[in-house]
Amino acid sequence: MNDEKKIILFGAGEFGRKALEYFGEDKVAFYADNNEELTGTVINGKKVISFTELLERYQEYQIVIAVDVRKTAAIAGQLEQHGIREFTSYMELVNHYKKPNADSGNIDWISRVKLAGKWIEDNSVQGGGIINNTDVRQSYPEVTGYFIPTLLQWGFREKALDYAKWLCSIQKEDGAWYDTYDQHPYVFDTAQILKGLIAVRKILPQVDGHIRRGCDWIISQMDAQGRLPKPEYADWGPEGICSELIHMYCISPIMEAGNIFCNEAYKTAAKEISQYYIANYKEQILDFGFLSHFYAYVMEALVDIGESALAQEAMDKMAKVQREDGRIPAYKNVNWVCSTGMFQLAVVWYKLGDLVHGDKALYYAVKLQNESGGWYGSYPVSDAPKATDYREWPDYFPNSEISWAVKYFLDAVYYKCRAEFEEQAETFMDEIAKEDGRYRFILQEIKDTRPQTVCDIGCGKGRYLKNLIKDTEGIQFSAVDISERVMESVPENVEKKAGTLTNIPYENESFDMVYVVEALEHSILAENAVRELLRVLRKNGEAVIIDKPETAIGMLEIDEWEQWFSDGFFEKMAEENGCTLTTIHNIPYENYADGLFNGWVLKKL
Repeated sequence: MNDEKKIILFGAGEFGRKALEYFGEDKVAFYADNNEELTGTVINGKKVISFTELLERYQEYQIVIAVDVRKTAAIAGQLEQHGIREFTSYMELVNHYKKPNADSGNIDWISRVKLAGKWIEDNSVQGGGIINNTDVRQSYPEVTGYFIPTLLQWGFREKALDYAKWLCSIQKEDGAWYDTYDQHPYVFDTAQILKGLIAVRKILPQVDGHIRRGCDWIISQMDAQGRLPKPEYADWGPEGICSELIHMYCISPIMEAGNIFCNEAYKTAAKEISQYYIANYKEQILDFGFLSHFYAYVMEALVDIGESALAQEAMDKMAKVQREDGRIPAYKNVNWVCSTGMFQLAVVWYKLGDLVHGDKALYYAVKLQNESGGWYGSYPVSDAPKATDYREWPDYFPNSEISWAVKYFLDAVYYKCRAEFEEQAETFMDEIAKEDGRYRFILQEIKDTRPQTVCDIGCGKGRYLKNLIKDTEGIQFSAVDISERVMESVPENVEKKAGTLTNIPYENESFDMVYVVEALEHSILAENAVRELLRVLRKNGEAVIIDKPETAIGMLEIDEWEQWFSDGFFEKMAEENGCTLTTIHNIPYENYADGLFNGWVLKKL
């Protein structure tokens, strides 16, 4: 496009609004619209001109058609009929924009997440855990522990189980876990391992004894005030790098274990630890006074133990430290960044519902990803930092890829997705016509196979379930969605559980049928998602998937997290997982049959 000319957006509706946001207000001169009632009005701060006026002035501007794909062809024909042949469409531009090349400033999120997954595979120790860093390629018990919930969340189930089994095998008799070099016990490290074992206990119930022993050991280290000691041998560096406040990150697993095992001693200990640090260190909690990585531990700990108001107060101050480009200095008086600290702070903002600051931090940090899929601990900001200038020269693992950065990157992406779905809850549709081809396809599969248990995964507000309950009998329905808020509209007689396509909160072989409508496209790691669908499916059960095929690319705007599928993708998944595949092309929807939806049915043998 010609950057010297301003733009006329042909279409003053919803796509016109999106196009205005895409180009920016300064770049757009007017809207044009065929609706004469809009002529002369101002929409989104831009005057709407008639088609007649566009014909008089079009040579001074660039024309961009800003309507949905079904109307684009008609408007293109209208322009060509009047001799205008130089124009483009918002849909063409935005779909190209969502597929950036490696040199662009944009982010291919699916590739980034897959690359991080490969880094985990490449840097896991056979029969052990995740490495400490690329210069110390030994298993790191602490990080291996808190990596487990992340692995489960993203569908790396077997890897999570392997990590958990290894951690159980190295626990000491007194209940403690030691450092990478197996030299000293650490309260902090032990608590992070407990997080992993608690996350996996429903799959691996034998971890319960290890959880209890770990909690008992931590509590035995606590003094009468509730303080958890910093060992004399702890290598936390000089004052101002770390702080014993990070022990607040130990509270949530003790609290959770207390609830799981109905253990009042654990609950009391968690409360006393929390009260001690908040009462004695509130000023430090509210002041970004040490490395962002460690400070973020404290912030996330506050949210996880129900002290969100205090976390919000501190993060409001952190927002003032954040630069316009999204970066947050590793310390408040330096000009370099800590990669994992950026991801961790993004997680905290997302947990607090702050997408603006979370996005800024995440988008900055993800672009630092190395070709390996990992991140160094820190990066310079200036082009030529001097090693003699501590304010410019990064000194937190500047040449080593650290395992915990990958963990917190994946956490940040997950919590971003969850926060976005929570924010958009009101916009989701809560009804679907019984004549809609997508609903009829699901209903017919149920009638043909007569399942007794069915789960809608990625259910949204349950619009399919509402009809199915009326149109079927004797079926136990369940529902899964990333957003509990969205599921508030799901009928009460349906069992609801928060989860994702890559982490379905049900045991193996729980259902006779699962169905997924327009949700697999948002799963990011789609192969892991399909494996998870098949895991919860009983033998001879069906996984019914309705989504958009690659052949329809260009018909709608593709979100930055979204992917559409080829038949070959499902053929590969069927072959790898011992399933038969039935493919149905061009499922009708909303009175259209234009190839936007296909159906794929995987039968588990």
